[in-house]
Amino acid sequence: MSSKVRIAVACPIPGERAAFMEWLSEAGYEPIPMLDLDCIARDLGARPVEALIADAVLVPAVELPRVVRILGSNRPLMLVGAPGSAPEIVPRDATWVERPVTCDTFLLSVALALAEGRPARRSPRKGVPKLTSSIDGVAARVMDVSAEGVRLEVSEAQPAVLPPYFTLRVPGFGVITKVKRVWVAMPPQGSIWCGGIVDKAMPAKAKTTWQSFVEAAPSTAEIIHRESRPYL
Repeated sequence: MSSKVRIAVACPIPGERAAFMEWLSEAGYEPIPMLDLDCIARDLGARPVEALIADAVLVPAVELPRVVRILGSNRPLMLVGAPGSAPEIVPRDATWVERPVTCDTFLLSVALALAEGRPARRSPRKGVPKLTSSIDGVAARVMDVSAEGVRLEVSEAQPAVLPPYFTLRVPGFGVITKVKRVWVAMPPQGSIWCGGIVDKAMPAKAKTTWQSFVEAAPSTAEIIHRESRPYL
């Protein structure tokens, strides 16, 4: 049985559908075409998937509640088209992919939608001002942290440098910890984004260091607030 993430694709434009399927396959997903566009909900029930990508005009308002219910709260709905082209009943947390669609933007939207669709984290995420770090010796920057995980930006590298597990070092805070990769995305600007969870089996001292790092790292929200305050 395949361990790839299954993503349903319902698009009436043959060339666009073929491109989406090809991009998903090359990125390591398993695209599932749903050509019976009048029975999307039935097909979803028969072939469970982790996400649905559909042209906004193909999701009838009368079927949308059923589609969302079958997908479940942790499986994202991605709609291709302009946000104003769909009925008001579309969930607020649906991900919109506006045309013209490029490969990089499409795959980034998919990766982020899947990441955000996972069960809610137990602790809040804290944005930080791209702290200097490294993963297995490759230069990186920490973008945000939480008690359980981290989001990183890796410049001028390929996804192959991001193995399932890697060692994260943040020298300015004395952090050295193992991280399990959860997702990888490639924004248009050429860098790689990676989300991961820290090793739950790390020694007590390392846990304390990580928690201290999360608490002590400067918050981007606080920095923006300070910079926006008028000088007295």
